[in-house]
Amino acid sequence: MAVTRVRAWPLLAVLGAGLFLVAVDATVLHVALPDLVRQLRPGAAAQVWIVAIYPLTAAPLLLPFGTLGDRYGRRRVLVTGYVVFGVASLGCAFAPGVPALLAARAVLGCGGAMIMPVTMSLLRELFPEQRQRRTAIAVCSGIAGTGSVFGPVLGGLLVETWGWRATFLVNPPVILAAVVAALRWLPPAPPGRGRWDALSAVLAAGGVLGVASAIGPSGGGFGAGAAGCVLLGLFVRRQRRSPAPLLDLALFKRPGVPGAVGGVLLVMSTLVGLGLLLAQYLQVVLGLSPTAAAARLLLVLGASAVGSVVAPALLSRFGNLRLRTAGFTVVAAVLPIPAAGAVDSPWWLVGSGFGMALALTSSTDTLLSAAPADRAGGAAAVEKTAYELGAGLGTALFGALAAAVYAAHLVVPPGVPDAVGRLASAGPAQAQAAAHGLAAAGELLAAARAACTTGVQVSAGVAGGLFAVAAVVSAVHRQRAVSTSDV
Repeated sequence: MAVTRVRAWPLLAVLGAGLFLVAVDATVLHVALPDLVRQLRPGAAAQVWIVAIYPLTAAPLLLPFGTLGDRYGRRRVLVTGYVVFGVASLGCAFAPGVPALLAARAVLGCGGAMIMPVTMSLLRELFPEQRQRRTAIAVCSGIAGTGSVFGPVLGGLLVETWGWRATFLVNPPVILAAVVAALRWLPPAPPGRGRWDALSAVLAAGGVLGVASAIGPSGGGFGAGAAGCVLLGLFVRRQRRSPAPLLDLALFKRPGVPGAVGGVLLVMSTLVGLGLLLAQYLQVVLGLSPTAAAARLLLVLGASAVGSVVAPALLSRFGNLRLRTAGFTVVAAVLPIPAAGAVDSPWWLVGSGFGMALALTSSTDTLLSAAPADRAGGAAAVEKTAYELGAGLGTALFGALAAAVYAAHLVVPPGVPDAVGRLASAGPAQAQAAAHGLAAAGELLAAARAACTTGVQVSAGVAGGLFAVAAVVSAVHRQRAVSTSDV
């Protein structure tokens, strides 16, 4: 694919716009969820699924679609993904009920799975020179990270003015412009060498789906996880024996690559999981409006943007592994602030946004730089699989942890009917609904707010511990590294 240097940067803006929407839709319902609940009245499990089904559908399809772009042309797969994403957005906006919304969100995940790996792999072709490529990677990593943070901000602004359905209606116009620009500026690529191994794609998708189901909101359990691991094992075996593997497993032997995959997984699970809890805390405990809650989250967005801007220069000076270690350390240092009770402190929002941007950019650069240009789709798919699995994992595990802590610490006031108490135990939003018209409404809401705060504190403490462990492990690997190419 021949693209002039002058055209590469406008193309980056087009690709970034599509990637931004894909990232935004992972979290755009965080602040809009209360309004959606009032209209569609989903149950507690359905509420989590409405948020989580998008990343958990995308995750199994990223590797097949990413490598499909390597084989049959990235422009073709990218434009198809744009169309699917735009149509699914309209399906979400006009969904008459919960089943239709869940189905449309799943199709939305399919479109996102086409867009994300192809977008990142195109950076190898658009920017062959390392310094420019690192800048482009930092821009796209920043877009992906800030998009996840901006989702609740955009959701808050839209839901307060037009309602939750408007959160999906912003997608089609941008997608239409991206399709036109991609068809005009991206020349069609010649077919890749070799055949596309459909059986390997099915094994990879099935394996990731099994793992995703095991960690999903309903908890597929041991059976789903075991089946997923078996399929992934068969996938690995087939890749080792194939003369033209779908995914070159030698990628994982390169310095820093396993740590980079773990870094993306950790950052996204924390960013999305804690983001969902924080959006709920700001509205339920502090009583902020959706717009005010969204404005508070702009601190994370701004810090993440700053981290993405300074990351290329820091990468050139210190290398990927050092910068990733530094990012982990910064986040580990600030998460004890909310864990200690200062959940509304701006300092941890700024520090976590900055540190996560450093870790995410360095991890993405490691993965994309480790693969040759004609196999970049596979490397980008690995990065984006970790991205989406992290988003789904964060929603499921941090949501489950906070819900368990909330239920264990909720003290229902005496005299509250059992049915009302059970409803209030399902979550702080449900406690608000249960307290309506109740004589002890003030006491019940105070108890719900206290339990919700405890849930956020415990979740932040767990996340801080994970980042501390990641920082130590990353530092040890840096000291043991034989090659200095990633240090």
